Amino acid sequence: MAEPRRPWWDIMLQEQFIRTERFLYVLVAALILVATGVVIFDGAYSLWNVFREHDFTYGILKVMDRFLLALMFLEILHTVQIVFGEEHHLACVEPFLMVGIIASVRRLLILSFEISHAGEVPLEKLRYYLFEMLIIGVLIFLLVVAVIFLRRSRRERRA
Repeated sequence: MAEPRRPWWDIMLQEQFIRTERFLYVLVAALILVATGVVIFDGAYSLWNVFREHDFTYGILKVMDRFLLALMFLEILHTVQIVFGEEHHLACVEPFLMVGIIASVRRLLILSFEISHAGEVPLEKLRYYLFEMLIIGVLIFLLVVAVIFLRRSRRERRA
C-alpha cells in the first residue's frame, strides 16, 4: 500500500521548521559555549584567589561550584551536539543523566557547606537538611545505576 502524497505546503513547512530548529540549536550551543567560558574563567579566578578568602572552605566550595557548573554546561553542549548526529534517540539520554548527577553533587556540596557553616542550627531545620541530603544521595545512586544500565544495553545491542 503506497503512502498518500503530502501537499507541497506541508513539506515546505516541515523543512522550514527543521531549519529553524537547527538554527536555534546552534544559537543555544553558542550561548552555552560563552557561558561555559565565563564560568571557567570565574572558577580559575576563584582558584587563584582561594588563599585570599577569609574562609578557605568557602573559597574551595566556590571553586568547586564554578567547575561543576561548567561541567553541567559542557554536558548540555554535548547533548546539543548529539542532536545533530544520526543516532540521537537513545544516545541523547546519557548526557542528561550526567547533568543530573553533576547538579545533584553540586547541591549536596552546597547543603553540606550550609550545615557546617550555619552555626547553631535548630533541630527541625537540621532534619530537613539531612532529609534533603538523603533524597539527593538516593537520586545520585539511581542516576548512576541508570547510566550503567544504559551503557550495558547499548553494549548488548552492538554485540
